[in-house]
Amino acid sequence: MTGAVSKLVKCRRNQYEYNCVNNYILKSKLFIAFACVLGSAGAFAQVNNVPDLPSFAISGFATVAADGLTGTTGGGTVAPVIVHNTKEFQTAAERLDLKNKQARDYTPRVIFVANDIDLGELANQKGGTVLKKVGVVRVRPNTTIYSAGNGATISRGTIEIHGASNIILRNLRFRDLWEFDPTGKYDKLGWDYVRITNAGQTHSHHVWVDHCDFGKVYDGQCDIVHGSDCITVSWCHFAGDERGPHKKSMLIGHSSNASNFERDGGRLNVSLHHNWWENIDDRAPRARLGNIHCWDNYIDGAKYATISVTKCVTLVENCFYHDALIATSFSHAKDSVSREHAGTICLVGSKNENPRAAQGAATADEKLEQENNFKSNVTREKLQFNPPADFKWENLNELPYHYTTDPVDAVPALVKQFAGTGKLGL
Repeated sequence: MTGAVSKLVKCRRNQYEYNCVNNYILKSKLFIAFACVLGSAGAFAQVNNVPDLPSFAISGFATVAADGLTGTTGGGTVAPVIVHNTKEFQTAAERLDLKNKQARDYTPRVIFVANDIDLGELANQKGGTVLKKVGVVRVRPNTTIYSAGNGATISRGTIEIHGASNIILRNLRFRDLWEFDPTGKYDKLGWDYVRITNAGQTHSHHVWVDHCDFGKVYDGQCDIVHGSDCITVSWCHFAGDERGPHKKSMLIGHSSNASNFERDGGRLNVSLHHNWWENIDDRAPRARLGNIHCWDNYIDGAKYATISVTKCVTLVENCFYHDALIATSFSHAKDSVSREHAGTICLVGSKNENPRAAQGAATADEKLEQENNFKSNVTREKLQFNPPADFKWENLNELPYHYTTDPVDAVPALVKQFAGTGKLGL
């Protein structure tokens, strides 16, 4: 009887995975078709009337033709590889099953994560005081990684996009990569949940992170650094927990040093839309040197939310801030006006509700930041984005893609209902 029950459970599990895979194949074909239409649609913004079910199609900088790609399609419509454990996940993502190492970068792959994955089993990243075993998986180009239902959980490790391109991450939960730092700085361990970075002279580009849920982590929840380009992060949830606010959510551009200008200049083109930041201290996002387009994001509880410094240009459209000390800033900490490291903020149709009361400013820089909280330092008509390094952008006053905005008053309810895992019907 036990054997029969075991076979029945296995059969039902296989049938569930089969249904999830078939569902993905159908939806991915529709997505690829839509992406092709979107790429040729022209660049303009459309105001949405808030449908019952929003469109979850890709949009933003990840759709722009650049660096030899016409957009971001991940593994495309190839049959998914189903993974059940950490070793299978690493093998599939890093293409360790392919003996030809060159083929690993050119073989498209769609990975369906059937179970929760504990990357700590790999123990290939520096451990901490409490978390002794921490892992990292470096995803190869032309990859889609997704899960069904409420999302598989990736724990105790990092998904790193390391000089890779054409990557899609969807419907994944990230947990258990935090330990207490008595200094309060959280700068000793480079533990990020998702890290989009370079490999030597090769920068990552064309990455779409969608409908993921990021819990408290030691360092960044989703960091985009070292000249990464053409990135869209959409419909994701970033949050702290019962242990307190998450400290550093999203960093775009790792440093303000002049030596990084050549690598980062003209890159770090990032779109952030319909994301929900909840109970954080900082970085929704903190950005340097790039072009950042934020629309329809909901930031609920933050000390320093959207920070645009060191020549970064950030357009904030129809975003809703609630319970923030500094909702937006173009001069922050060492990246200040006085040090000639300021950036640009342009606010359009956004709201700042119930802001936290500012404490007394200790320095002239802090006073300037408080006085210019949630204020533009350029009008929309005069806004000019930074010229791109790897694609053609004719009118730097407009975005190089089509996108749809929702009314700002609808953003909190809309984002709370549809951001995070379990919303895609996969």
